[in-house]
Amino acid sequence: MKRTRTLAVTAALLASSAPLGVITVGAGTAHAADRTYFVSPEGSDNNPGTSAGAPFRTLQKAADSAGPGDTVSIMNGTYSERSAGSNVLTIRRSGRPGSPITFTAHPGHRPVIHPVKAWNGISVYGASYIAIKNLEIRGNNAALNLAGAERGSKKGDPTYNTNCISIERDRSTDAASHHIEVTGNKVHACAGGGISAIESDHVTISANHVHSNSWYTVYATSGISILTPRDVGGSDAGKYKIRITGNRVHDNETKIKWERCRCYSDGNGIIVDTLKGDADHRAYGGRVLVAGNLSYDNGGSGIHSFKSQHVDIVNNTAYMNGRSTRMESYANIFAHDSTDVRLLNNIAYGRPGQATNSKSRNVDVTYDYNVYFGGKAPEVKGPHDIVADPKFVDAGTTAEAAFRLRDHSPAIGSGTPFPAVTASAHRAGGAPDRGAYGFGAGTGPGAGDMTQGASETDPGDSGPGSQQDEARPSEEQPGETDAGTSPGTSGTTTSAPSTGGPSDDGGDSGSSLHANGESGPLAQTGGSDPLVPLGIATAVLALGGGLVLAARRKRS
Repeated sequence: MKRTRTLAVTAALLASSAPLGVITVGAGTAHAADRTYFVSPEGSDNNPGTSAGAPFRTLQKAADSAGPGDTVSIMNGTYSERSAGSNVLTIRRSGRPGSPITFTAHPGHRPVIHPVKAWNGISVYGASYIAIKNLEIRGNNAALNLAGAERGSKKGDPTYNTNCISIERDRSTDAASHHIEVTGNKVHACAGGGISAIESDHVTISANHVHSNSWYTVYATSGISILTPRDVGGSDAGKYKIRITGNRVHDNETKIKWERCRCYSDGNGIIVDTLKGDADHRAYGGRVLVAGNLSYDNGGSGIHSFKSQHVDIVNNTAYMNGRSTRMESYANIFAHDSTDVRLLNNIAYGRPGQATNSKSRNVDVTYDYNVYFGGKAPEVKGPHDIVADPKFVDAGTTAEAAFRLRDHSPAIGSGTPFPAVTASAHRAGGAPDRGAYGFGAGTGPGAGDMTQGASETDPGDSGPGSQQDEARPSEEQPGETDAGTSPGTSGTTTSAPSTGGPSDDGGDSGSSLHANGESGPLAQTGGSDPLVPLGIATAVLALGGGLVLAARRKRS
């Protein structure tokens, strides 16, 4: 639940890494359309870079050469920063609508972007219309350890604070990054955050495998985080502008105290943070979709919305999150201090004694058609929520765990149709399954990506929903991430789980949120509003059309 500021690069570092004259493609710049630039560790930046036989040597040279419609094709090899404190790749040049600049692995190749003492593996810095696809970003956690981080992790030093992928505004021009697609990537082992988007808009994070990040940073990061997004091109709570879909996210945990409060916080799988705005940021008016994700064995929550609005969290599976013993555990899937959020068709399998969900400080937040198992009784329960074993075939905490549903699982065919999501498996003419992977569906990155295409679609329902959380660039220290305090839920409900009944009508939740064990009662929250009737939802689904399973990206 905490906002984290992404480790950013200083303006001086940015300026020094490439000539100013190539930062933008102006009217007077000659540029052939739709070129492919090749990069190889065996190449030279003195090469033309336009053929596999004469590639550039560095990613930065290719990025500073590419323009709208171009592709940077990255060949086998390992790519690290040229100097400590820089980024391996800083993307400042923008594409155009319909002509993005694409950074991707060369066909048949498996390059590795390996930040060692960089602030970021990849930084999208005030650029727009950018696609990052099918790459591996591997941090330096294997060479670090907890004892060293406890001694040496500090603000201003990238060694223990490296982020894998950071999408943020250009702090020298205030230009926001927007229309960014991060798809089909393997993002892992970064001491800081996995994938973060800060003060950005029109972001798609899809079909990525994001794991083993956030271990050693002082900035309270998470696997995937959206923090204080900024509306670009107008706001509309009826259209999705930010999408987090079909990702596999696990083993992300903060093991070092957050520098702001000297307490342990975050380490979530997926967090949507502060869409309602704060003293320094206007409220975000667009809608966020979090769908088809598998989030498990993270230190903080599986998925949650913190101080956010207009978020839909639909058809996700969260399993055994809240593993950190350093802080009071967060629930698996929940909203806190949020408005206009819908949590539907999810499966939340918790640890014994831990919170299941939260109604604290929520207004117009709907929980329904979810399956809960393990942990404490839900604080709020919709009329179609179920407390029962979802009956996974092969649940676990390994990277290969599939989380398929057994026959006779209560999640099969018991969900509600949702216009922006099509379940991966349906009974003929029947209701969708609950969770990320439908009965009989494939697994792995992208298998749970059930959303409509990358275009911005109307949720098809009058009630908006949104969630977000995590890191934003520090205003004080170049390259740093700052997280806002977002406590984890303690979950104080002790009544036995039930399997039916009306939704909670709000009132005194009896719960408190805690960070680092410090607790205090929070404001009472309103109960969940009833879900749109199933018949209406079905009609809207028919109007909106079915969704195509997006197998195209895997980016977090």
